[in-house]
Amino acid sequence: MKKLRITSLIAVFAFFVLAASAQQKYTLRVNPDAGKKISQNLSMTMDIDAAGQKMTTDLNMGFDITNTATKDDSFAFDLKYTRINMKMNMAGMDMAYDSKNPEANDFSKQMHATLGKLLENNITFNVNQLGKSSDIKLPEGINMPFDKSMFENISTVLPEQPVTIGDSWTSKTESDDSGIMVESKMTLIEANELGYKVNVEGKMFGPDANQVGNLQGFYVLDKKTCLTKATEMISDVDMPEAKIKTTLKSQ
Repeated sequence: MKKLRITSLIAVFAFFVLAASAQQKYTLRVNPDAGKKISQNLSMTMDIDAAGQKMTTDLNMGFDITNTATKDDSFAFDLKYTRINMKMNMAGMDMAYDSKNPEANDFSKQMHATLGKLLENNITFNVNQLGKSSDIKLPEGINMPFDKSMFENISTVLPEQPVTIGDSWTSKTESDDSGIMVESKMTLIEANELGYKVNVEGKMFGPDANQVGNLQGFYVLDKKTCLTKATEMISDVDMPEAKIKTTLKSQ
């Protein structure tokens, strides 16, 4: 009987601990360490079907991010690519580019003429305390295999108010390059000593405001800086001119 009472007390205590944890509020704000270099790897796979013509691109990149200045609630960053590896299959033809061996073939030489500039120059951009990126500046003459919206993955948009586990908030972003607007719902699903895990669900709309796709995945944000430690994101776009599925991972 005594053992049963002790077990019951432990169960009650565990319930209150979990309940208190679930109600804890978290104020999420970008807060980078000045001058500290953060190294990350990013991989992206893109499958495109345009009028029956299929193309697959596998892109792997390494890069360093450094906070170079702080002004009010905004942080300036430099991003420097350390390596770029790309494989493409178009109409059954394989092509490859490796920044460590840019003279391997004619395709590599053509790609290095533009992508090589990413290895030689910095990309600069700002991120405010709520994770919104702005003033993204690329080196001149860059023909990117992706658009500037990729740099929004440095941190997800954060809530203005403190949140508890299970709380959600929304954001809208629009790509200047593609004209696609994304409405996203973010939900805080986990918080521990390693960081914050935020689930993302989004709808993608074309220039005519009709829905053309969906987005889903998650971010893991650093506990101190709220910058991305890991990302997994999948998007599906279905437009008259093309169907595109993109899978993006970073860590």
